[in-house]
Amino acid sequence: MDKKIVFFDVDGTISTEDTFIIPESTKVAMKKSRENGHLLFINTGRTYCSIEKQIRELDVDGFICGCGTNIFYHGEEVFHHEIDDELRRKIVDLSIATDVENVLEGKEGTWYPHNLRDPQNINFRNRYKSQGFPVYEYDKGDYVPFDKMALWYYPESDIDTFKNAFKNDLEFIQRADNFIENIPLGYSKATGIKKIIDMLDIPWDNTISIGDSTNDLAMLEYTKESIAMGNSNPVIFDHVTYKTTDINDDGVYNALKHFELF
Repeated sequence: MDKKIVFFDVDGTISTEDTFIIPESTKVAMKKSRENGHLLFINTGRTYCSIEKQIRELDVDGFICGCGTNIFYHGEEVFHHEIDDELRRKIVDLSIATDVENVLEGKEGTWYPHNLRDPQNINFRNRYKSQGFPVYEYDKGDYVPFDKMALWYYPESDIDTFKNAFKNDLEFIQRADNFIENIPLGYSKATGIKKIIDMLDIPWDNTISIGDSTNDLAMLEYTKESIAMGNSNPVIFDHVTYKTTDINDDGVYNALKHFELF
């Protein structure tokens, strides 16, 4: 049996986005696949500090975090890219000046603007705080260390000015009507995969990815085989080689079974 390497998104793929539950069938499928000698990696937009215990305790070989900006293999950090000081200062100052709600995500913590407005954002912050995650607030002049961002904007926000200011520095992934994920140019879930398979000398032909949202497109378009969850954003269905069932209908289990990983 050829050893495959499988890359999993978290939110909406491994755990449900509303209740944050990992289906038991997902755990079983991942365990069986790894017992058969396949390599499993979490590949998430989250930075490592915001990955909860239940995800860290999954039977996997490593983590690609922050859309390719931070990589761990068997518990050891093997790569980290942090946004440089000058660019961080500009991002913080212009976020406040243009009235965008910019969440700054780093390896050591997540920084929220002091005037949160988005209900989902407030829910995430409160949930992370309740779980003891390193969650902080920032204001103008607080130049904190971060790797990527999640940005919300409103009618009163000057989003065009913000985008134009950083068009040569950041990629803007439109996740929802007023929600953008910002990643340093040159980094993505796909670049993280390439670093891992190069490091482990695994053929590209043996790569599989599975996800559900627009920030998964880079990895889904990169790997040899790609799987969309049944509950995916419909935008991604035309970019994958296989569509599985919903997360709550054994989606991961059915996908790994389809590709004969167990």
